[in-house]
Amino acid sequence: MLHYVLLTLYTAVIAWLTWRLWKKTRQIAFVLGIALIYYWSLAGAWFIVYDELTNMHGKEIGLHYYDYLYLLFPVHADSLYYLVCFYYALFIVVIQLTLLWLTKPADQNQTHEAQPVRINHYFLIVLCIGAALISLLMVWKEILTAAKFSESIYIVTRMQPGKWFTLHQLLNQAAVVSLYVGLISYISGTKSRFISGSRSHWILAAYAFAVIIVEGYLLLLGNKREILFGGILGVIFYLNNVNFKINYRAFSLFIVIILIPLLFNDGLRSYSPKFLTKYFDTSDLQFKRTKEFTYSGFTMSNTTMAFLFSNEMFCAHFSMYGILDKELPLTYGSSFNNLAASMIPRAIVSERPKDIYTYYAEGVHAKEGQGYTIHHASGWYLNFGVFGILAGAILFGWIWSWLYNHFMRFGEGKYLFTRLLYIIGIGSVTAAIPTVIRSGPEVYKALIFEALLIPTMILFAAAWLQNRLKDKPEQ
Repeated sequence: MLHYVLLTLYTAVIAWLTWRLWKKTRQIAFVLGIALIYYWSLAGAWFIVYDELTNMHGKEIGLHYYDYLYLLFPVHADSLYYLVCFYYALFIVVIQLTLLWLTKPADQNQTHEAQPVRINHYFLIVLCIGAALISLLMVWKEILTAAKFSESIYIVTRMQPGKWFTLHQLLNQAAVVSLYVGLISYISGTKSRFISGSRSHWILAAYAFAVIIVEGYLLLLGNKREILFGGILGVIFYLNNVNFKINYRAFSLFIVIILIPLLFNDGLRSYSPKFLTKYFDTSDLQFKRTKEFTYSGFTMSNTTMAFLFSNEMFCAHFSMYGILDKELPLTYGSSFNNLAASMIPRAIVSERPKDIYTYYAEGVHAKEGQGYTIHHASGWYLNFGVFGILAGAILFGWIWSWLYNHFMRFGEGKYLFTRLLYIIGIGSVTAAIPTVIRSGPEVYKALIFEALLIPTMILFAAAWLQNRLKDKPEQ
């Protein structure tokens, strides 16, 4: 029962610091971001303790994380678990204290008045649909393989990714970012402070068509990471763009657009496009399972339970317990060797140092053929111990606060690219938290290139094109 007392105390402190942060900055990105970090850090602890007290009664309310206790290691709400929860709470609190220390008060750092940047909606619509189509071509072989062997596309692309798989994923992210940021700019209307564009009804119809194409494609693939990233970015961007002068009907519709693919993803990712075998030659395709996936079938009940009680709360959360229980030795900076090596193309240097996730999975003797993820705080701990937890929290807090401070004075940016980086950066980094929190320090490469540079370059291209066409405004 003491676990619940401590969890309540930690949660109360985190909630109070979040409130202080909101009062100081009035920035929704911090409130939503802290909630995301808490979800992947401590939310699962409430259920672990509940199961320990009730002899796994969680099975009766829809929890289904129990396979991981066999695939990874047993986790108990014992004396070691006190330290696990403390380390995660420490990580969150240090991020919050860093933000409170480095951010400037909203009333002393008002957003510089400047004309909103105008973007070309047609470019964004063509880009999001085009990126999805090129992505489709890159995994077409895997789609046909899934059809031939009655497997889901999700399983095939994870077990047997093609040589274009990384670029395929980047294109999916570009498609979603183009779609959601463009749509948000449109529904912001005349209230837009940062980004605006044409208000033609044809553009709205084109966005509706693009939503069907892009989200339908990602549902077919079983991907939700891109939808989650784009959705979080879109929500933060909208609230900031209109300064909370919300059009509730338009905003509610956008939330529905995000939630539908997230809600149905787990239930539909088991679908196999077997009908394709009637129209395409699949005789030369081969496939061999390397992992075991279990699906509970597509029903509204199963889909809802998978959404409400996702294993996302547990997989990364377990990592600190395994590290402490198995007494894994510290690596003293191995993550940064991997990070540095990842900057060199594999065509030049094919072998890279082991990343911290691989070190963790091997150290706890996790069963092969399954992805488990590692908590960001755990990754830092394996590198430098408790000092690593503090350093990782301070670094992330510093990046977050730096983007906020520049966002609040984006109009002072000398160049269009930096202005757009300041506009989109605070939302992009917050939207990347689900990826960051489930990765070691190596994730900073993805944070910079995928979360910050891709959205900025997309907006820059749309703004540059509109500027070139300013003498021929959109109809």
